[in-house]
Amino acid sequence: MSPEPSEGGQSTSQRALARAATTKAWLEAHDVGPGSPVALVTDERLLLHAGPSNHPERPARLAEILKQLEISGLSAACVQLSSREATQEELLRVHSQEHIDQVFNSASSKKKGKAYGTPFGPDTYANDETPLCASLSTGCLLSLVDKCLEKGDGPRCGFAAIRPPGHHATVDKASGFCMFNNVAVAVRQAQQVHGLKRVAVVDWDVHHGNGTNDIFEKDESVLFFSLHRYDSYFFPGTGFVEDVGKAEGRGYNVNCPLDKGFGDLDVAHVMRYLICPLMEKFEPEAIFISAGFDAVRGDPLGECRVSPEGFGWLTRGLYRLAKHYCEGRLFLALEGGYSPDLIAQCTVECVRTLLAEVHGLAGPELEDPVPATPMSSLPTTPAMGPSVPASPSLSSKSGRSEGVPAHRPLLVPDLEGSPPASPSASPALSASGRKARGPAGKTCRAVRKATELLQVLPMDVPLAPQAEGVSKNAKRNERRRSRKHSEEDGASSDSSGWAIAYGGDPEFSFSPAMRMVVRQVSSSSHTSHDVPDMELPPPVVLPRAEEVATKEPPSSAPKSEDVTREALLLFW
Repeated sequence: MSPEPSEGGQSTSQRALARAATTKAWLEAHDVGPGSPVALVTDERLLLHAGPSNHPERPARLAEILKQLEISGLSAACVQLSSREATQEELLRVHSQEHIDQVFNSASSKKKGKAYGTPFGPDTYANDETPLCASLSTGCLLSLVDKCLEKGDGPRCGFAAIRPPGHHATVDKASGFCMFNNVAVAVRQAQQVHGLKRVAVVDWDVHHGNGTNDIFEKDESVLFFSLHRYDSYFFPGTGFVEDVGKAEGRGYNVNCPLDKGFGDLDVAHVMRYLICPLMEKFEPEAIFISAGFDAVRGDPLGECRVSPEGFGWLTRGLYRLAKHYCEGRLFLALEGGYSPDLIAQCTVECVRTLLAEVHGLAGPELEDPVPATPMSSLPTTPAMGPSVPASPSLSSKSGRSEGVPAHRPLLVPDLEGSPPASPSASPALSASGRKARGPAGKTCRAVRKATELLQVLPMDVPLAPQAEGVSKNAKRNERRRSRKHSEEDGASSDSSGWAIAYGGDPEFSFSPAMRMVVRQVSSSSHTSHDVPDMELPPPVVLPRAEEVATKEPPSSAPKSEDVTREALLLFW
């Protein structure tokens, strides 16, 4: 199977072709055909917005997404919606008239001898078709919202494959490749036309959605959550954890800045300890996702390590939360992501996940059909090897039967029977001291700080676990307090956000696409999971001074129990 070129000179990778073929076979095997209750909206005219050939936000992004949706069979399986342009009235719910006029007049800013200009700054171009494309991009998402919120048996969730993106656009300024804030306009449509009172926005683009943040910073009816990379030199330089909104909206803006290179386990930690508790507290009537895929491993701008399966896992959890709280109203809108092949794979995973969830099916990641490559995924994703069998003893403790689906692996590692994930990983698996990999230390600290700030605000959620650097006793005491509060408050019951999204697994969540890999990780790179209490050695009770004085001196040949006691002391 050779790579196929797509529009703009891009080629579809072997991995993408294998993913598409597996998805198509999965659709056929489960008879998921046209008319499934998942909507898809786009418009080929959006490809007309073009600037410099080497610009990251180029038509090839959308062209490759449309191609992979087509060859995977997902386009045919979804309900195709008609596109439309946004009206002035709809845009004015968010943007100023001056800004709307500037976007619609941007075609006149072309540089001499070039087909485009840069009226909004050096990074945001415009050509003759930009006004049409900007209006279409917002209008496509509005079409999705209108269709899914109307009464009847139609779709309740869907994906808008649109460009230019929107989450950097503020009330009166275009920025960061964005003209109109598509998600913000759609949120106001849901509220003012369809009567929704509480709407949540989850922005997982690697760049902070500063435009959406600022638009809703004083609005308590919109919960805005962003997880993003935060460096002093990384665009846009906003989204610090202390930014929690203003006035009545204070506490309804939640930002989780992560370090460069964050991956699947980091976003899983954020999902468990921030997103799920926030949704449980807020109980939205619709959930919007600013679905930027520039945190995928291999993106030229994001420089992070989230896998396409990781985005599918996030979609799965958010859909289940939407199904529980808001009748399945989940709307994904394409934002950033600048490797056309990779963002198309992420799109395939997200749309396929929606189809799997609405039909109650397991996804095709069980078979792991794609051959491993050194740069294909994280060490704990399907590309690295087969599933690890669960320990029978630990399975009984988790309350699961031996017939648990392979795509929902047990989250307690089997230290005794786990085979190495791959030949290259086997040297790292020693006979002792092995720990399951966890999120980065900065991720733990950011999530913890965010939950601490929310304690005195309307969206107070339980405190997240401490990061590394605190004493073992403090961690142990916190686990006991957390366990006690869970029993008293019913936090681990089926009504909690985490239980709704992922079954309430007590251990750190690995995505269904990941495999349980037990490996050594240095404390300087990532924190390790807290060892469950049942795995700790028994406490060593030291003898009192008077007992030592009355004891006979030890013989030259130590007894076996003394050797065991000394070994335990050394281990402790």
